[in-house]
Amino acid sequence: MGHHRAIVEVAGRDSVAAAVAAVNEHGFRELVPTVAFTGTEIGDREAPMRAVATLRTLIGDRTVIHDPIALSDPALWSAMNARCGAEVQRRFGLCSPCLACHLYLHLLRVPLAWSNDNAPVIAGERNTHDGRIKLSQMPEGIDAAIRVLEYGGVELLQPIRHLSGERVSELVGGGWDQGAGQLGCQLSGNYVNFDGTVTYDEEGYRRYVAEYFEPVGRAVIDAWRAEREGAPAADFDAVVRSVLEG
Repeated sequence: MGHHRAIVEVAGRDSVAAAVAAVNEHGFRELVPTVAFTGTEIGDREAPMRAVATLRTLIGDRTVIHDPIALSDPALWSAMNARCGAEVQRRFGLCSPCLACHLYLHLLRVPLAWSNDNAPVIAGERNTHDGRIKLSQMPEGIDAAIRVLEYGGVELLQPIRHLSGERVSELVGGGWDQGAGQLGCQLSGNYVNFDGTVTYDEEGYRRYVAEYFEPVGRAVIDAWRAEREGAPAADFDAVVRSVLEG
């Protein structure tokens, strides 16, 4: 693939496993760990640093792992996931911030990838979590996120996408349960019914991905490109609104 360096999305077990799998598959000689923030985090703030330390233990003898970089853009998160909520609900019949939040987390890595010769980004999303539905990690959404970053000239690698939880655990040496050892979110479980099930309108979800999720991602990338050419800093509320009104 021509790259010796990759950007790693660091969160918890799955992201560390994805980095290990990507090094195994592509032979990256350098990894740049990144920790992205949304403003909704709760729990142990040192958890991402421990995840980076685990990654160093697992592959540090084969690959240079740089110091982690923190990323956040509260204005972008709000525009994509909060301010537009009522309109998204009216249009598509679903309004969980988790869906576009995952796209936000990928997008945050794009400017850093640009500054690293369009280095690929490694993410730890999976199509299924051993039977549990996660609306933020549905196959259609993952495919759309890959296309959005491709639009920005950045490859979004998903090396554990089709792996079972057992296989993911093996990649990190076992003994690390999914969801453990990572920051939590105040909005976690917002689309889960009290009995643990997840119900949603499949057609509404497909329309959401096609008419909001993917176009918004492309519009954000266009705004950043314009900034690099001298345009004023993007008004992300206006960017999102232009997509919904387009």
